[in-house]
Amino acid sequence: MYKVYKHIHTGEEVMEDDWTYYAKEKLGIKIEPQGKNGEFTLDQIEFLQTFTEWYFSGEWIEEKREEI
Repeated sequence: MYKVYKHIHTGEEVMEDDWTYYAKEKLGIKIEPQGKNGEFTLDQIEFLQTFTEWYFSGEWIEEKREEI
């Protein structure tokens, strides 16, 4: 099973693996990893999760789909 966000007006769908990337690209946000070895810090990960939930909280519906 996998999840997508589907826009209620356009029908556009964004796969779960692409949610954060999609939201950052649409708003022109660039976040550079600040942790060791070029990884995101825990604060950055938490921010990205919250940011992604916020972005898709408006005109998007989360749907679960069966694997084909």
